[in-house]
Amino acid sequence: MSALSAHRFRLTAIFAIALILAVGSAWVNMVLKKNAGDEKSRVAHGTPDYYMDNFRHFTLKLTGDADYELTGKKMTHYPDNDTYLINFPVVESRDEKQRLQISYSDWAYIEDENSKIHMHENVVVIRPPTRDRDAFRMTTDYLLVLPDEDIMRTDREVTAYQGTSTMTGMGMESNNATRELFLLSRTKVVYPPANRKK
Repeated sequence: MSALSAHRFRLTAIFAIALILAVGSAWVNMVLKKNAGDEKSRVAHGTPDYYMDNFRHFTLKLTGDADYELTGKKMTHYPDNDTYLINFPVVESRDEKQRLQISYSDWAYIEDENSKIHMHENVVVIRPPTRDRDAFRMTTDYLLVLPDEDIMRTDREVTAYQGTSTMTGMGMESNNATRELFLLSRTKVVYPPANRKK
């Protein structure tokens, strides 16, 4: 095989691999969208009895202090299974004793008397920096928020950033009250290189 033929063969192989990756990526994206649509259909069961646009909902502690705030573009209630479907929800902690935490996604549904918030698609969790902690940001495609317990968990892939460090893993559980976060499997942590004196 001549050098020119070998070069053409390598280029053809590279293009074929790139094409396979592009088609595979499009297929995965299509499957994820279909699954999200199926999940929405399962949640949005029956005929809604009311909806609210641009709503704000506060949950209070027994002391009367605000616990967390839930806002969204639209909230629809389904009486058949007593669930709420929310477009573009934002969940923000309001407990001044805990670290501020903001979570948002494309859509969510609430069940079990507002004790479980299932956030779906483009989920982002943010904790602003404090005097002793760097800013924290986490992304995933599904997150279960348990506001009464100040706990979040997922069985999906997560990517988290704290300062200049990056963490990835499959499955996560976080407790904002104790400031603990656990990645459950396939964990990878990347720290920036330490500055070395010359």
